[in-house]
Amino acid sequence: MPTMSSRALAAIPAVPLGVIVAIVLTVAVHPVAGLVFGTAAGAAVFFWVLNGAVGAALRALGASPLVEGREPRLESLVESICASHGIAEPILYIVESSAIDAAVVGTPADTRLVVTRGVLTKLERLEIEAVVAREMTLFGNGVAAATTLASPALGPVAAGLRTRLLDDRRLVRADFDAVSVTRYPPALASAFEKALESARISHNTRTDHLWMIGSGTDSVQPDTRERVDALREL
Repeated sequence: MPTMSSRALAAIPAVPLGVIVAIVLTVAVHPVAGLVFGTAAGAAVFFWVLNGAVGAALRALGASPLVEGREPRLESLVESICASHGIAEPILYIVESSAIDAAVVGTPADTRLVVTRGVLTKLERLEIEAVVAREMTLFGNGVAAATTLASPALGPVAAGLRTRLLDDRRLVRADFDAVSVTRYPPALASAFEKALESARISHNTRTDHLWMIGSGTDSVQPDTRERVDALREL
């Protein structure tokens, strides 16, 4: 997860725009108009990025809301884990892909759990539980910043920011945190192994960092085979 706050990330496109508007209006109209409208333009972009980050990330992931009651096994597992560990239940989303993968986006007060169709059709109950636990251990742990990092408003600077700010060690720690919840490392290791044998999620530079496994072409994702080996040693 990123080591920079979501607000700091939202300021990256907002501040330059505000400065440009301020300079143009100061020269063309009046210094006061430049200051007022420059500040307003920067603030508008800042809040647009923050408030629209979740929706933008979900669209980039290709996620759709999961109809309540459609996947009772998943819903039961999420409810059980949340109740046992005092976590607010997330809104559930589905990506129609045969890949075995999952992601979490949102803010601490508004979190969305995304799973692929492959998770639901190719994994056993204990493996699904391990995947869900793994994603839910990320709640509040830089998820808001990771979500904002997927915003199209960051434009061409986003790729460099992902490389600089994302810490793959924190993603690996999430694997171990999940095991502390389920107390059964083989389940998550098995889910990862099945993911390796399955098709990968389509590559998208804006969202690869959000996935548990990813497309396999993004350097910010830790090596899945090494993660399996580490889990097998527990």
